[in-house]
Amino acid sequence: MTKAWTLAILLQLLSTASCRPTDNCPVVTFSCPPLPPLTEPAKDVYSLRPQDIKVVMALGDSVTAGFGLMGSQGSLVGDVQEYRGQAWSMGSDANASTVATFLRFYTPAIIGGSLGNHIVELCYDILCPPFQYEPQKDVFNSAQSGAMIPNLVTHEFDYLYAQLTSNPEVDMANDWKLLTVFVGINDLCLGLAIFCKYTMKLFCTPPTSLPYPLSPTSQSSPFLTSSGFISHKLMTTVYLLITHSLSTPQSYYLSLQSPHCSEIHRIFPIECDCAYRSGTEGDKLRSELQSLITQYNEKMVEIASYYSQKHYSDFAVVVQPFLSNAQAANFTIDFLSTLDCFHPSLCGHQHMAQSLWNNMLTPIPNKKDYIDLTDPVLCPTNATLLYTY
Repeated sequence: MTKAWTLAILLQLLSTASCRPTDNCPVVTFSCPPLPPLTEPAKDVYSLRPQDIKVVMALGDSVTAGFGLMGSQGSLVGDVQEYRGQAWSMGSDANASTVATFLRFYTPAIIGGSLGNHIVELCYDILCPPFQYEPQKDVFNSAQSGAMIPNLVTHEFDYLYAQLTSNPEVDMANDWKLLTVFVGINDLCLGLAIFCKYTMKLFCTPPTSLPYPLSPTSQSSPFLTSSGFISHKLMTTVYLLITHSLSTPQSYYLSLQSPHCSEIHRIFPIECDCAYRSGTEGDKLRSELQSLITQYNEKMVEIASYYSQKHYSDFAVVVQPFLSNAQAANFTIDFLSTLDCFHPSLCGHQHMAQSLWNNMLTPIPNKKDYIDLTDPVLCPTNATLLYTY
């Protein structure tokens, strides 16, 4: 039985718990004025504007797949749904507040955003069953729940490339494409967990040295390979965004606001076991995991710098750091899904979308490294760029 199904079954036992999150999170609304049509498309990636993007795409894990964002649905099947139409970077449902719908406001014919919801698609290291994708709903959102960095090229990109090249509406040579990549926490959690010493009580002792087999050092090479593979296969007109990893230790501290969430993590901390231990051992593990996340984020910056030095005119890699310094104190518990108090809620997805959007329109030195729930959505002018510098 997969961990998503197992999680759903056990969460049913907690569905009557008191003090659950209440979805009292500020809703993100997009109310920017329209812009006049562009007189000509961007000539290179350094002059790219929001209106230039014709295709949206994504690689990633359960967050980009929208797993559990609608919270507990009170049934087994309802609790293992991916709400791709509302997912932060790619959701394209009519009422969604996502990067894809923000772009659609300026380019109504934009292609690639995911729609609706369906049962979870799982890919976890070597466990990636075939024939799970639902192209009518997934479209160019190739993220799958549980995915790790090696799965980007070995599994997800195969689906994405096949969909791109078979779609007659996509001009591979000339359409500017936005590719968002959000992955890594599954690698880091597993990398830490394999050094745990398990007993019947799941006692875990943190490792004392790096590197891990699944450490940022070892994973930066496949990520770099993935980026190179993507640039080679897509060839032209790609604005690739790498988003810093979500801080799982901060989600633990946030979950302490809710007895419901604390109980879930006490009984069944399947999502990232080492992040949810209590007491001194838990503090040590969370400190170690946060160190790994920081190192991972630094490696992503190095990868972006590598491509920046290539000075390609039609391909850029930009790190979006809005999660790198996210602190639990800046959020309410409603940022997390009522399903598992681990994945972002619908409101969490909306604020991730807003933060990514705002950073896309902000030069690299001024990008925010945290989410501010009080920030307004930035509205571009005809001179606003999707910054690569």
